[in-house]
Amino acid sequence: MQAAAFQNLTKHVTDDRTPRVWSLLVTVFGELAQEPDARISGSLLRSLSAHIGIKPEAIRVALHRLRKDGWIGSERSGRTSDYFLTPWGRAQSIAASPRIYAKGPAAQNAWLVVFNPGHPAPNDDNAGAWISSNLLVTSVQPDTSDVVATEFLVDSTLPDWVTHKVCDRATVDLSRDFLTALDVLQMALGSAPDLTPLQTAALRVLLVHSWRRIVLKAPVLPDHVFPDDWRGMHCRARMADLLDKLPKQDLADLERELLADTAH
Repeated sequence: MQAAAFQNLTKHVTDDRTPRVWSLLVTVFGELAQEPDARISGSLLRSLSAHIGIKPEAIRVALHRLRKDGWIGSERSGRTSDYFLTPWGRAQSIAASPRIYAKGPAAQNAWLVVFNPGHPAPNDDNAGAWISSNLLVTSVQPDTSDVVATEFLVDSTLPDWVTHKVCDRATVDLSRDFLTALDVLQMALGSAPDLTPLQTAALRVLLVHSWRRIVLKAPVLPDHVFPDDWRGMHCRARMADLLDKLPKQDLADLERELLADTAH
């Protein structure tokens, strides 16, 4: 695909706004370089970023930050450097991947758990969504008699004061806007996208990055306890279709393509 046409495609995903570069690079490594021995050359990082409209100086600043934060390491390779996830960075990436790439909901069941208001409730950030200091919506069935638990069935009608605490308005709005972008992109791509491997990799990174910003902000709960205007379930289905249409690229193949392009 011609560069100008590809840039139009990426604008559908980014809404013509440049992503935070350091965060985008976290997605790049999670998408392409989770294996312990995976290395991404600086040249490939710059090429992928250029496809997305990010300047080389922004890449340098972002790489410095990620090294400082312990996400990535680097090693010299000739006149340039190769980059890789640290063990800590790889662990973070692996932990997030099942939610990012899942084709189904994060959970199937949910319970409203009432804790004794006279005692502090457990502070568990992964437990679900706190409605108040002693009310929790969770996908993990309580195994203690010290609480009162009521299951929220799929056909339950939940009040707004519950659902609005499950997912904040900003994340709900992101899901709605992203669904619109995905629908437009699907139509623009058609059934057989005419993309180079580098373009395919760059577009996948943008899609995964945009979805990651939404799904990792949402609690691990089934869709039926979210607000009525939550569009996460539809985004998840569109993402599955698009990622099937845009197959994951092999890192070594991308490096070879880049070398061939440079030679010409």
